[in-house]
Amino acid sequence: MTYRALAALGISIASINARSARAQDLDAAPSQSAPPRATAVGAGAAVSTSATTVVEARVAVNAQTTNAHDDDAPAAAPTEQAPAPERAPVYGRRGDWFIAPYGYARLDAIEDSTQSFEDGIQPNLIARVGTYAGDHRRTIFTAKDSRLGIFVGAPTVPGVKSSAQIEFDFYGLAPTDARRQDSVMFGPVRIRHAFVKMETRVVDVVAGQYYDLFGWGGYFYPGTVAYLGVPAQIYHRNPQLRLEKKIHLGPFELLAAAAAVRPGQRDAGIPDGQAGLKLAYTGWSGSATPGFGRPTLAPLCIGVSGLVRHFEVPAFRADPGSEAVTTNGYGLAASALLPIIPLKTIDDQSNALTLTGEFSIGRGIADMYTGMDGGSRFPLLPNPSMAAPAVQYPANVDPGLVTFDRNFNLKAISWRALVAGLQYHLPVDAGRVWLSGTYSRVWSEDIKESTPFTSWGAIFTKMEYIDANIGVDITPAIALGLSLQTVKQTFADVSAPTPVYGQIAGPTLGIPTVPGTGGVAASARNNRGQLSLALFF
Repeated sequence: MTYRALAALGISIASINARSARAQDLDAAPSQSAPPRATAVGAGAAVSTSATTVVEARVAVNAQTTNAHDDDAPAAAPTEQAPAPERAPVYGRRGDWFIAPYGYARLDAIEDSTQSFEDGIQPNLIARVGTYAGDHRRTIFTAKDSRLGIFVGAPTVPGVKSSAQIEFDFYGLAPTDARRQDSVMFGPVRIRHAFVKMETRVVDVVAGQYYDLFGWGGYFYPGTVAYLGVPAQIYHRNPQLRLEKKIHLGPFELLAAAAAVRPGQRDAGIPDGQAGLKLAYTGWSGSATPGFGRPTLAPLCIGVSGLVRHFEVPAFRADPGSEAVTTNGYGLAASALLPIIPLKTIDDQSNALTLTGEFSIGRGIADMYTGMDGGSRFPLLPNPSMAAPAVQYPANVDPGLVTFDRNFNLKAISWRALVAGLQYHLPVDAGRVWLSGTYSRVWSEDIKESTPFTSWGAIFTKMEYIDANIGVDITPAIALGLSLQTVKQTFADVSAPTPVYGQIAGPTLGIPTVPGTGGVAASARNNRGQLSLALFF
């Protein structure tokens, strides 16, 4: 009994001591409303300023703050601050960066009167009447003009504001032996824009692939459902290094720019040079829609631009060795955007009427008009020995830029072009219904003189284009457009006399012809209807 009594007394004393110790711990612990421990918050702050990603830092801070307010969680033991990690691949916090995707998904349904063109009306030759391609139609359904791009704005540092843009579509080069289905359904991705821009107090720098400075890019584009560029329109992108300077003069804004650009010749030792001036009057603005895009509030503006380039090609011989011949090319362009009926805000475009125009002239600039060459090719080398096969001239320049004339002198081919467009928004539901029309013309005064007589039927000396468009914004993001387009090419050869069909050749050995026919400049025309639907984001 004595041992049992002593054991019970010992257990009672131990229980009393344990309860006393717990009470002392509760009195010393912080209340529920007390702030988290400084140690935990300090560690979180250190992570948020030096961790590899801002997202990880925020997760760490939230986790530690939650634990500090949790009564059931054990107290965190003080720990040493982790050493700073290596420098992050980008500076600043992720929340300080601006990253915005943009683009559109688009379907185009096209009906052509000839089998001359693919999706866009490019300046390749129109098939003539009397040929299979000239007498048969072509239907096209495509979504390849859909685009995806990303704008990126980096955190500003003292004196430098930097940004970038990358944009793709699906018009990359397909293999020449690709089936039609494969070229439409598996169109390769093509880079449109990829450039860096740095804005400083002294000058702005653009480095990468962007619209050429010649023609001033998208600011003066006509509004149309048709694919840009329309015939005769300067529409080109190039890798370049550009310097820009913007000057504000009250309501006027002057932009001066110069650029070193990838040369037009495939194998060249000197880059192209481009420069331009653009003057805008911000006190008079209107609605401007480049192509089948979204309208913007654009001020009255005029621009001039030019380019110079150098060509150096092998001498016109079967074996030129290292001998070369040279010539120069140039281009001048004047552009305008005139809001005839101005706007105060882009939210209501009712009755907005805007005129756009562009005139250009130059030599050796055919590639500025969306791959145009007019059909021009280098002449065949002399072959007095009638060797077979004949030796081909080792050209190192794309066709249509330069050629050898009849005296075998290197000559840059001349071109002149004019584009005029008119855009009008009807006074219907804040201008959501719009009309537009475009006229363009491009011609050469010497391409015929520089082409051998036997090839006159394979070149055109003039190309004219007209379109009429109507569009409606089904929603602020979805647009539907209908376009009627016609394009005519005038060739360098002349038409033959019209035969009298159904009659047998007479003793003069020839099919009888209609008197007074033939002898006029030969031409061909393509008519197109296009329906387009796009969602912009």
